[in-house]
Amino acid sequence: MQDGLRPVNVRHDLPEIAELIELCFGDVLDESGRAAIREMRTMSRAGPFLWLMSLFPIGNPSWQYGFVYVSSGLVVGNIGAQPISSKMDIWLIANVAVHPGYRRKGIAKQLVQTALQSVASRGATRVILQVDIDNNDAASLYTQIGFKTLAIRTIWRRKGQYLTDHTPFQSPMKIRPALRDDWPLEYSLLNKYSPEGLTWTAPLQIEHLRPSIFRDIGHFMTGNQEERWLILRFGEVIGWIYILSGSSSADQIRWVVSPQWRFDLEHELLRYALNRLGDGSSNVWIEHPDGDANRFLHQHFFESTRTLRWMQIDLPV
Repeated sequence: MQDGLRPVNVRHDLPEIAELIELCFGDVLDESGRAAIREMRTMSRAGPFLWLMSLFPIGNPSWQYGFVYVSSGLVVGNIGAQPISSKMDIWLIANVAVHPGYRRKGIAKQLVQTALQSVASRGATRVILQVDIDNNDAASLYTQIGFKTLAIRTIWRRKGQYLTDHTPFQSPMKIRPALRDDWPLEYSLLNKYSPEGLTWTAPLQIEHLRPSIFRDIGHFMTGNQEERWLILRFGEVIGWIYILSGSSSADQIRWVVSPQWRFDLEHELLRYALNRLGDGSSNVWIEHPDGDANRFLHQHFFESTRTLRWMQIDLPV
């Protein structure tokens, strides 16, 4: 393999990319990040299956369209890219990593600019990335290239068993399970109000939440349980809760609320979700915009583990 910058060779580079990401981000990786590293190492041994994955670009890992920088035969820089819309117009850049011994040599800038050129040639008009809030050097680089801050989001974790009281929603508010036929209502709400970066590894890919028999089979195979709830006011959907629990290492809570009712409902939604998980849930994580919700997350014994700056750049058509 030649030195310098080149596209990722998934059959050869994944183990080294995994080691590089672990070296650069190991102290802040959560379960999903460590799972991604394990996936890289596993997929590097998948052989022809990697070719099959390339036929389905949406939802594939970011390394499929990535680049590496090689020095003396070693991968010392990496960047991943993946489409996050079915139209291939919005893309995510992830895992921008440079070996500590090779920093301040312009490698990161070359990787980002090359990735932007590559995704633009594939139809991208908008690119999103995330960077740790205290990584000023990276944020400065992205700003120089043309990225602007989109949102600040924090990952919260609660460990331990705590009792959570919840009083029923007061009329005219009411909550009910989201049925399969309610998908158009969910889709409309999420398209309208969902923030960027609902999960830290990628912005919310709404289509991936669509109810299906394959989704049910997947949860059955993993032992996970999924709950989706709609909050209505006079019949209008104004909020949504998503709860994922089961055999994974941490239960997850997500919610989206119409801005008009955010102040009134967010704390109620959190208490409702924690009540649904019950006393037996001792490990819960939430990824949420930094701000007003911090106060009541602290009240429920959540601690912030990582704060990320989401940035975006618009590419010329």
